[in-house]
Amino acid sequence: MYQLIAILGRGIQQLFKDGPWVLTEDLETCDERSAHLPVRAPVNDEDPHCLIGGGEMNLAAGACLVEKYRPLIAVCAYGGRSAYLESINAPSESEVMSTELRRALRANARTNIIVWNRDRQLPVPANTRQELLNIFDLAVEYKVPKIALVTVGVHVPRTAAYVAKHLSVYPQYRELSPVVLESEEVLLGLSRNHYAPCVEVMRNSKAFARNWAREADGISKIIRDVYGDTKPKVVA
Repeated sequence: MYQLIAILGRGIQQLFKDGPWVLTEDLETCDERSAHLPVRAPVNDEDPHCLIGGGEMNLAAGACLVEKYRPLIAVCAYGGRSAYLESINAPSESEVMSTELRRALRANARTNIIVWNRDRQLPVPANTRQELLNIFDLAVEYKVPKIALVTVGVHVPRTAAYVAKHLSVYPQYRELSPVVLESEEVLLGLSRNHYAPCVEVMRNSKAFARNWAREADGISKIIRDVYGDTKPKVVA
């Protein structure tokens, strides 16, 4: 059904200083400009810097879909390193997430996992807009028009807005058939008993409400074509 499954990035962090690189948790403590911290900090939903992470949830949902549909290609966080990773010569998010995807898949999985290596950088910000352009370019190159984009629910509307914007602006992508899938619902469909508690915590968190306000503002800017990469400073 899907020829390309793209698991969208949600950030990576070191578990502790000089420790292993891991994906963001469901809730994530960020810095004062809502950017990822290089080293994971304890989560407190009352903290105004606490937002939705979701890297682990995206990976779990994406692995489920790859196992089910066996696409020709899978990609994870398919884009260049964010400034916080580049500044400390950290691995790319794609490298870390792709390694975790391989671990999650069964040994007989035949999907080609294409990795965006740390030394591949574009002269543009690494953000959702560019990640989707990278995915669409890959789909055109490999002639795989049926695409599933997997991300957490709070990120779905912004992703869908960019999909519509890119298909409208760039004629070369109009033969593609991308769909946006919500990680939480994919996992609930797999096992509601197992995943419902963590999904409910995420959806009912103050972090979700904080993120939603930022996402709504971002969507407005996408539609008006004035979206930038500057993150708003958090005001407690």
